[in-house]
Amino acid sequence: MFLLKSYIDPQERRDADRRVPRLAVEGLLLGGSGLGIFALIFEIASDAFSVAAYQTLLAIEGAHGYHEVAMLAFATLAVMLFFGIVPAYKAGAYLKPNAGGSGPLVEAIGPARMRWLSWVGTSMFFIDAVLTIIISSIAATDATLLIIPELAPQRVILAEIYAFFIMAVLVAVGPKRAVPMFLLGGGAFTVFTLFALSYVSFTALTDPSLGDQVGAIVHGLESSGVVAHTVPEILEQGNTYVTQVARDIEPLTATLFLQYFLRSMSSAMLGFSGYEVIPASGKHAARPKWKVINTALILAAIFLIGTGIMQLFAAQQWNIPATEGYSTLLIQFELVFGTGSAILLVAGVLLAIILLLAQGGGYVGGAAVAANAARLGRLPRAFEDDRVGIVVIWIAAAIFIPAIPSVTLVESYYAFGFVSAFVITSTTIFFVRDDILLDRGIQPGSPEAKSLRFAGLRGMVASYIMAIVLVTQKTNALPPIIVFATLITLFQLFIYRGGVRRLFPITDEEISRSRAPGRSRLYGSGNDRAMDEARQHGIAELVEELISSGALVKFNVAPDNIRRLVSHTHDILPITWEETMEVRHHGERFEEPSVELEKAYDDALAMRDQVMNTIEYYSHYGIFTFIDKYSHNWTSHCRTLEDVRKAMLRALFPRTPLDEIWEQFQNYTWQQQPEEIWQFARQRYVWSKDQWPNVSGRITTVWTMQDLDLLNEGHEDLVEKIMQVRPVPVSMEEQMKLYGNGDSNDETSSETEPDSTEE
Repeated sequence: MFLLKSYIDPQERRDADRRVPRLAVEGLLLGGSGLGIFALIFEIASDAFSVAAYQTLLAIEGAHGYHEVAMLAFATLAVMLFFGIVPAYKAGAYLKPNAGGSGPLVEAIGPARMRWLSWVGTSMFFIDAVLTIIISSIAATDATLLIIPELAPQRVILAEIYAFFIMAVLVAVGPKRAVPMFLLGGGAFTVFTLFALSYVSFTALTDPSLGDQVGAIVHGLESSGVVAHTVPEILEQGNTYVTQVARDIEPLTATLFLQYFLRSMSSAMLGFSGYEVIPASGKHAARPKWKVINTALILAAIFLIGTGIMQLFAAQQWNIPATEGYSTLLIQFELVFGTGSAILLVAGVLLAIILLLAQGGGYVGGAAVAANAARLGRLPRAFEDDRVGIVVIWIAAAIFIPAIPSVTLVESYYAFGFVSAFVITSTTIFFVRDDILLDRGIQPGSPEAKSLRFAGLRGMVASYIMAIVLVTQKTNALPPIIVFATLITLFQLFIYRGGVRRLFPITDEEISRSRAPGRSRLYGSGNDRAMDEARQHGIAELVEELISSGALVKFNVAPDNIRRLVSHTHDILPITWEETMEVRHHGERFEEPSVELEKAYDDALAMRDQVMNTIEYYSHYGIFTFIDKYSHNWTSHCRTLEDVRKAMLRALFPRTPLDEIWEQFQNYTWQQQPEEIWQFARQRYVWSKDQWPNVSGRITTVWTMQDLDLLNEGHEDLVEKIMQVRPVPVSMEEQMKLYGNGDSNDETSSETEPDSTEE
């Protein structure tokens, strides 16, 4: 069927498949060129897989204790994830592996009429990031109570401490340096979970009688204040608690069954949290990125579905109830490994650590989305620094932790964030622009294009159903989500349209003055700032390309002085050079986050002639300065100043027609230049001063003989022949050597006019 036809070029697919073994471990070893398949999974494991530990509890709670209903609800979600969401995300990764989350993907490949979704996507993702911190810190606290139940009265305080601790670490070391921490933690959690849950499932199958101990375990947890029941599945009989036998679902009416089924679906969705982060993390993946991301998407889905099935199977076998404040998975560990055992201690410590690290996904992912919004001009420029976003997310989480200190309460709000990402991503894939397809070698209207859009359609069906279930089953959580999403979106619009500047407009003159070196740059709006930053990125990339290609070797000036010159003449901020060199270090350019900004970047990148002309103009300015000041030394009764200058121009510009370079010199006027310009031009002045003795030997000899009256009339032809200076050949190696030895820290100031005589 053509709708299931592969849209990937067969040769490209074969080449990528051959690299899978290497791509699997890329990034886990020193010298890796990017995150490989396992590294990518481990990076998001601390978010996705740790929250999955609570999906069983929530699925059972939503099903009102009917384990069969919870299992059926999760099975339905698993089908939607694997056959709907996964294909849509794979298509998005193939088209734009650098796009990242849902908001940036809309800007990168979506039609203009859908761009408003990127604003909503950014707001929802930011809310999701805050909720990630809340639920992860609370869950880490619960895992700590497995080891130290006496801390139960300080549960909220401990959660606040955990949230602050991870924020402080990320701000101190930086998000990029924290990646190894996520890889180690996520890898350890993944391996342990595979081992532990496999053993739990095997034990549940072979020893269902362990369920008799559940009542005592829950009673102990209640006595210590660790948990409270969310489902009345345990009845008090004297001083003992026994687990009620799971009820048969057959007597349930169709209406009640559907109600419990949908409620369980809305709760079990939490197990898919973090899945939407894989494409965003994929921006740092090894190449080909789409292959790494797509394989990680499949394996992560299998892991999430597999762990959910194993947990639900064991919970059904042992009749484990839903207990607020304590994961069903932890009860399973207690049953299998025994209270007080070393393995249980390891499980508790590992879960506490990984749930702490799970905050990293919220902090880093949310900060990345905020940075992308800042690049689009929708948030203040300060958010382009990930540390600022991390601190803001922590402040919001710290405020709301006391207000929603339970997992079951947080999950009501939490799923809206990643389900909205599913919706936006799938819809964008279905309505992808034709030019994006053509860039990928896919002809619009072809079977391949229809297959790709069908992947988006499947994702739309799955995500829309999830969204409808959430809205109908978590209706109470919807108003706060709408309110906060609207407020964040309005704030983005406020910044984009000028922010405070819109209330107190600034003049063009003030904007122009702010372009002076050392002054804070002013813009009329966030959009103006974003467009200007895209232009700066294009100019900086162009200059770096000119430097690396050797196109500027002929100027024999240090690269830093060239950058300083272009910064002054084309209004480039120092941070732009840092950003450009950083992305070039990783071997590729970080694409601009919207079509308009990409065009501004491309337009700037196409200014090669203009930039080269600017550099050449000030190169000539330095040489002309030497000629202007030094030429006076050779004027006499035998030759005019014009004769001397033309001879010097012919010697120093041997490959340029004399008429052309003389016309340029005629327009030269000495004037004090800004330091950024003069430090470049001065090096050309020094070069010409050093070069003159090498090319002027015969010329100055003639001039000296004329001044001594040693050349009489009738020698004009001889003089003219001698004065025809040939260029001195210089090899490319010599040019590069000279170019690399340029002094970019010369302290000579333009405030002192160059000497008019040779030293």
